[in-house]
Order: sequence, then structure tokens, then C-alpha cells
Amino acid sequence: MHADEIYSSLIVAGVFAAIALLEFLLGLYKSENRFGRDWIIDLVSLAQLALVLKPAALFLSVAAASYFWPAGHGALAGLPFWAAFLIVFIPDDFMHYWYHRMAHQWDWMWPMHRTHHTPQQYQVTIAFRENWSWLFFMPGFWWVGLMIHLGLGNVVIVSTMIIGVHNVVVHYGLEWDRKLYRMPGVRSVMRGIERIFNTPSLHRGHHGLGENGVPFGNYAQTLFIWDQLFGTATFLGDKVPEKYGTIAEDNSKWHQQLWWPVFRLPKAKHPSEGLEAPETHGIGKSFEP
Repeated sequence: MHADEIYSSLIVAGVFAAIALLEFLLGLYKSENRFGRDWIIDLVSLAQLALVLKPAALFLSVAAASYFWPAGHGALAGLPFWAAFLIVFIPDDFMHYWYHRMAHQWDWMWPMHRTHHTPQQYQVTIAFRENWSWLFFMPGFWWVGLMIHLGLGNVVIVSTMIIGVHNVVVHYGLEWDRKLYRMPGVRSVMRGIERIFNTPSLHRGHHGLGENGVPFGNYAQTLFIWDQLFGTATFLGDKVPEKYGTIAEDNSKWHQQLWWPVFRLPKAKHPSEGLEAPETHGIGKSFEP
């Protein structure tokens, strides 16, 4: 892994560990919906991301950029920080929205992302829980590799740190933010924040099924403006989904979830219970009073 990425990864890992410890101390992991298989998947997924897949994607992207565009090496190094940050961050976030959305709406992509949605409990340990193919082909890894080649490695540190820490925070399982939506003076602030940024409330809905579940929406990684622009936004406020997970009982093995298609999945249906992905138009929906 490039040295620039190591620094940001250490910061993200620290935030992840701190939140996981807090959830453990407050008893979140005692739930009957948390299975031994889930721990294996979460830990192996995190390890393969940090030790194999992300370093490999970055190495290959930098190497490819160096080979096919040697003249581009360091070409953007003189940009002001704000301009460089926009070039690194905005395309990464935009591409992730569409990558994520396609995984939910295209049947052939769903098994790549399905592992992230199989837990029946919402908590921070699922933040990096993904099938290997989802992680390896994630557009952001390849994009920041190109940006490093172009001389924006220092900006990559900041961008990936923001995205990584934010990803950890939106998967926080203790629902600390629900009270904020019930406080008259703070509720309007929260509503303003989530018009721009993805929040735990919005992302819980995306992982949810049944009432207050939004399996075909709230796809944003960091900026929620994409969901609003493309009609996939649903604002839940202090409401939480009826349940989490995928339809029926998932009986796939841990290695099938992590390493499909090397190991075939016994079922790979979408959590919509067979419904077609809806056509979405407009600015989205709101369940707020």
C-alpha cells in the first residue's frame, strides 16, 4: 500500500476500534441476532481489505497509470489544496453512488454487495463487511491510485480519511442520533445536515427491511446530494427500520459470502422479496412529521 494511504487507514482503524469498543461495553453485541458466522465474515473481510485487496487495487492502479500515462506523473501537484480535494473527492463519491445503486438494481451485481446486507443487526462491525469482488472493483480505490500518480497523494490522505471515518460513523449501531431529531432546536439542524451529507438515520434505512426500510434508496457514500438529485432519497428522521438483513433465512456459509463467485451462493435474492427495483423520479420521500 502506498505510504499516503497507510496514514489515513490508521486513523480510520482507530475510529473503528473506538466505536466497536463502545458498542461492546454498552452491550450491543449480546443480541441473539448476532451469529458466530457474522464475526468470522466481519473479521476476515476487514483483514482482506486492509492487507490484500486495497493495497492490490492501489498498486495496480498506480502501476497502470505510470505505464499508460507516464507524462502525467505529478502533473497536478501544483494545484491549490481546495481544487485538488474536489478533484479527488467528488468523482470518488459520485462513482460510488452509482456503483452502489447498480448493485441493488442489477441482479448480476447484487451478489457482489449482498454480504454487506446479510447481518440481522446494525452495528459498526459491518462497515467494511463485503465480498472480495465488491472491494477490489470499488471505483474509489482505482481513482485515488490515479490521483496519487498525478501528484495528489497528500490530498488522497485527507479524502480517504474523511470517507473512511464517515463510513464508520454511519454504521454506528447505538442510534445515538434519534434524540437529536426529537429536540426542537436541533431537529432543523439535523434536517439541514442530511440534505448534504449521509447520516446514520439515512443509512439505517438503506439497510432496513419492512416498515421504514429503504432497500432501493439512500445509496450515498458521503454526500447525500446524489440521492436527492437522482430521486432515491428517503428521509426517516428518528424512525428506524422494522428489521435488518436479507429475505428469509440466509443459510450461506461464511466463505460463500466472502468469496463468491469462487464459491457459489445457495441464494442471492434481493431484499425486496422479488420486487423489481422501482423507477425513481423527483427529490425523494420523507417520513418526517
